[in-house]
Amino acid sequence: MAKITSVIDIGSNSVRMAIFRKTSRFAFHLIYEIKSKVRISEGCYESGGVLGEVPMNRAILVLREFVQISKAQKSRKIFCVATSALRDAPNAKVFLDRARRECGLSIKVIDGKKEALYGGIACANLSHYKDGITMDIGGGSTECALIEEGKIVDLISLNIGTIRLKELFFDKKNNIQGARDYIEQQLKSVPAHFKHSRVFGVGGTIRALSKMIMKHKKYPIQEVHGYEVDVAQNLKFFEKISQSSEDKLESMGVTQDRIDNIRSGSLILQMFLAQFGTKQIVTSGVGVREGVYLSDLLRGHKNTFPKALNPSVSAIEDRFMLDKKNAEMTRRESLKIFDALFPIHKLDAHCKNLLNTASYLSSIGRILNFYNANYHGSYFLLNALEYGFSHAERMSICLLVEYSGKKIPQNESIAGISDMMPKLLSLQWLSFMLALAESICRSEDNVQIRYEYVKPKTLKIYTLAELYLARENIAKLHKPEPLQIEFVRAQ
Repeated sequence: MAKITSVIDIGSNSVRMAIFRKTSRFAFHLIYEIKSKVRISEGCYESGGVLGEVPMNRAILVLREFVQISKAQKSRKIFCVATSALRDAPNAKVFLDRARRECGLSIKVIDGKKEALYGGIACANLSHYKDGITMDIGGGSTECALIEEGKIVDLISLNIGTIRLKELFFDKKNNIQGARDYIEQQLKSVPAHFKHSRVFGVGGTIRALSKMIMKHKKYPIQEVHGYEVDVAQNLKFFEKISQSSEDKLESMGVTQDRIDNIRSGSLILQMFLAQFGTKQIVTSGVGVREGVYLSDLLRGHKNTFPKALNPSVSAIEDRFMLDKKNAEMTRRESLKIFDALFPIHKLDAHCKNLLNTASYLSSIGRILNFYNANYHGSYFLLNALEYGFSHAERMSICLLVEYSGKKIPQNESIAGISDMMPKLLSLQWLSFMLALAESICRSEDNVQIRYEYVKPKTLKIYTLAELYLARENIAKLHKPEPLQIEFVRAQ
């Protein structure tokens, strides 16, 4: 039975809740997410960290409704963590007692390194890269985890946050230089080994900036998780945001809920990127909430998924796959065909991995409707292959599924991502191999087949099965270049 878990994160700026549905031992997907700009830290940085009565009242009202939503979603567990604002507040106990009494919530106040750890667990497991520095810009603090080969090797937390800087330097005097000096002083405590060309950008500031870049470029994928930002190309944009007046931000595309703190967030981002020597930001749609959830899901497994397991693939399989046996057979035959035809297509291991995923999941669209199943499957995969795949990989897999056995069109709508994808001819080869495997596996449960490529450009298929329907369908497939297919009676 599916197990539903809620995770609430009380930050200095917002209170957020994510609800996850577990579909099998290590597979899950997000079923609900909500946030409220409570700003529990409002005014506290000028008053020794003391939480104000009005912000606390707002937070209690929100938490009460979050608990109601969680129960309505049939959540069996609620984890609630609080970060910078509460760990810095002398009167935090007052709020914690109220939350327990009025909302039925037991809130765990986590220290900075624990917060960094949760962000690190999320990025190490759910990003398509396994090396880099997480950078979680919050309202009161910024946390970083150094990740090497998927392992978290060090953690830091600094009292540098968007609301903290806003209240101390931006609100009254617009003292940008004072904010710079403050950040520089804090950065002196960063260990020298915190250097990396890649940063995993966690938190609302980086997501907001990435969305603005995506919109400007008319980027073909809407989801921000996994979006890659070239630092050199966008540094002037970050600087422009931090130096603009508030009244000009909306015309630049800044959303209303970010206008009052994106300038301080952008300044923090710039100075951390310079400190780390970063060339690329990989935008992360996951952070503390996912880290809290994964630390529970992966307990006993060192906060790491088993080797070769992808939670998104497993969750898609659990939710949408009608015939796992046929999916396994289609994948097996696709990879055998790939190996047999290697002398002619000469595609690399990365392309083989794309075929591996596409062939296994190619039939999932049938759960919605048999007609246009390839189109439905492509849409499912574009939106559900969230974790562990780059945007280019997701788009490539979707094209293979949607145009299986057909000519893949030159699509201008993916121009912003196509330069990171395999060449069209490579995708056409993969599409053909997938369709060939699907045709062979359509009517036989246990086909024993051997493939042999012989010159000039002939694929021999050795089998005892008649495969009449397969032969008929294979003749209709679009081939990337002339290729004869010859069926041979196996001995």
